[in-house]
Parts: sequence; structure tokens; C-alpha cells
Amino acid sequence: MRNTLGLILLIAALPFVASANDYPTLERVDHVLTCMKTHGGQTVDNLYACSCEMDIIAQQVNFEDFTEARTFEIYRRMPGEKGGIFRDSGRAEVVVSELDKARADAKKRCFIGMSRKKANAVVKTATEPE
Repeated sequence: MRNTLGLILLIAALPFVASANDYPTLERVDHVLTCMKTHGGQTVDNLYACSCEMDIIAQQVNFEDFTEARTFEIYRRMPGEKGGIFRDSGRAEVVVSELDKARADAKKRCFIGMSRKKANAVVKTATEPE
């Protein structure tokens, strides 16, 4: 009976685990390719770092907020009154700030823009006893 209850609880929790990281594949690929282009091109190091970044962002920002934040970021550069909606929104500040925090965390954890050799040196220095 105990095993059955545990199994039922595990099965009931699976949809919540899957939805915690529910970004469409196309969005993930687009983000990784854009990141790689920004940081010097399609290299294995950039692939690793940029996919790591996307994973960190997906863990910290749900897809709806990510999409909303990206929309605010893109359209706030629009001149005039039309762009004002995107520049002067309290909601924009909240979701863009949330995305910026996730990006900053990912940059530290994923070594964005660093070669593997340099990233390993940083990790080695950080883990050496003082």
C-alpha cells in the first residue's frame, strides 16, 4: 500500500516537473543561435555556454514572462508614443528585471563568451584554497 501511494504521488508530480522547464524547442534554438552569433560564432564552447544560459533562464523565468520581457525589450526602442507603452510600463520593469537577473546568474554560471580553457582556469582559481 505504501509503495502504491508513493507511485501515485510521483506520477501526480511529473506534470509539474515538466512544466517548470517548458520552453518550445524553437525558442531555445533561436536563443542559442543568437547567443552564439553575439559571442563570436558557432563553436563548441559557445554552444555549451549558450545552451547552459538558456537552461538557467528557463529554470528561473517562466516562458510567458520570458516572452513578455523580450517583447518589451524589442519594442521599447520604438520611437514616439507607440514605443512609450513599452518604455513606461511598470510590468515591463518587473519582467525585464527578472530576465536580466536570470541572464546575470547564467553569465556567471555558464562562462558566456569565454573559451573552455579560460573558464577552467577561472574555476580552478575559484576552488583553490586561500
